[in-house]
Amino acid sequence: MKVIRSYIVVLVVVLSMIAGAASVFAAKEDGVLKAAFVRNGDLWMKEGDLEKKLSSGPFIRNPKWSFDGEWIAYTKGEEEQELWLIQIQTGRSSLVSAEGGSNFQWAPNRNMLAFQTPQLLQYVDVKRPDKPLSSAKRIGNYSWLPDGKGFFASTQSELLSDGWTPVILYQIPLNALADPIKYVTLHVLPKPSDDFFAIGTSIFKWSADGRWIAFLATPTASLSADSNTLCVLRSDGVVFRTLDQMANNDQWFEWAADGARLAYIGGVGREASVNKQLKVLEVVSGKSALYTPKGYVDQSFTWRGPQHIVVSRAVEAERWGDPAKRKKPFLVDVELASGEQSRLTKPPGAFGAYNPVSVPPKLAWIRYNGSIANVIVANTNGCHAVEWIKSIDPAAHYYEQWDWNAVLQFYKRAGHSE
Repeated sequence: MKVIRSYIVVLVVVLSMIAGAASVFAAKEDGVLKAAFVRNGDLWMKEGDLEKKLSSGPFIRNPKWSFDGEWIAYTKGEEEQELWLIQIQTGRSSLVSAEGGSNFQWAPNRNMLAFQTPQLLQYVDVKRPDKPLSSAKRIGNYSWLPDGKGFFASTQSELLSDGWTPVILYQIPLNALADPIKYVTLHVLPKPSDDFFAIGTSIFKWSADGRWIAFLATPTASLSADSNTLCVLRSDGVVFRTLDQMANNDQWFEWAADGARLAYIGGVGREASVNKQLKVLEVVSGKSALYTPKGYVDQSFTWRGPQHIVVSRAVEAERWGDPAKRKKPFLVDVELASGEQSRLTKPPGAFGAYNPVSVPPKLAWIRYNGSIANVIVANTNGCHAVEWIKSIDPAAHYYEQWDWNAVLQFYKRAGHSE
C-alpha cells in the first residue's frame, strides 16, 4: 500500500507540473501578437517574430480573423472585390463569392461568414464556403447578434411618390433568414423631418452589457459624406435616442469593454483635419464629456482599459489649407475620470502616428510618412516602442479618414477589447 501511495503522490506531482507548464505556455501564447497585413498587394501574417506570406494578390485588402484565429477572410481585386477565405493551418484558399467584398462579417462565436452582395445578405460555413446556407433580400445593413444565432438588420428606404419608406430595424433568427414573415421588428426609425433624415444605417455595435445598440442613421449619399446621426437603441427596441452628428465612419464609434459607455468622434464635415472631437457618453445617465482641446482634432482612437482612451491627434488645419502643410498626428493617452492627458509619441521627421490599437498587454499603431508605413508596438504607455512589421501597404483615405483596417488587423482573443 505504501508503494501504491508513493506512486500516487508522484503521479499527482507530475500532473501538477504538467498543468503548471501548460498554464505558463498558455500565458505565453496569450501574450504573443498575431496580425494579418497586406504588403505589395499580398496577404501576410505575423505571429511573434515569425512572418509568413499567406496568399498572392492582385490587390488583397480587408483581412478579418475568425473568432478562433484559424481563418482569415479577405477581398481580392481593386475593381470587382472577390471574397476569399484562407485556413491558416493548411494554407488552403477558397473563393466565397465573386462580388461579396463590400460588407462581410464573421460570426462572433462560430466559423460562419456573412456577406452582402447588391442583391442579397448571405452566410456560409467554412466547411462549404461556396455554398450559402441561406439568403435574404432587401437588407440595407446588418450585424451578427452577440450570440451568433441570427442578425440585427435594417431595411434600405425607397423614394416613392408620397415620400421615403420607413427604415425598419429587425432581429432575424439564423434559421429564418429567407423567411421575412419570421423577422421580429424591434424599431422603426422616425419619419424624415428637419431634425432627422435617414434612408439607411451603418453596421450595428452592442454595448458590453448587451443592453444597447449603437449605429449611424445615414441620409442620402451626398449628405451622408458630411453628417450622419449617431443613435442608440435599447436592445428591446423600446428606447431610441439620437446622440450627435458625425462623419459616415463606423470605425469612429466604439463601446467600452464594460457597461454602456460609448466613445466617438463627433463633428460635422467629411474632412478629418477639421472639427473632429473625441467624446464619451454614459448612455444610461446621459452624462457626456468632450476630451479634444481647442485647436486640435482627433482622428482615430482605441479603448485602453476601462478608464483610458488613446487617440491619434493632430493640430487642426485650415479648412481649405494646403494639405502638404498640415501637421502629422501623434498619440495621446486620455484618462477619462480626471481628464488628464499625456502625449505618448513624438514621431520622427515627416512621420505621423495613426490608427492606435490596444492589443493587451501592448499598444500598436501605424507610423506613416506618406509613402512608408510601418507597424509599431510598445507598452501601453508608449514606452519601449519597436518596429514590429515593416512596409505594409499604405491605406486609402477619404479626406484623411484613413482606412488602416483594410491593410492590417490584429487577432484578438475573446475577452480582449480595443
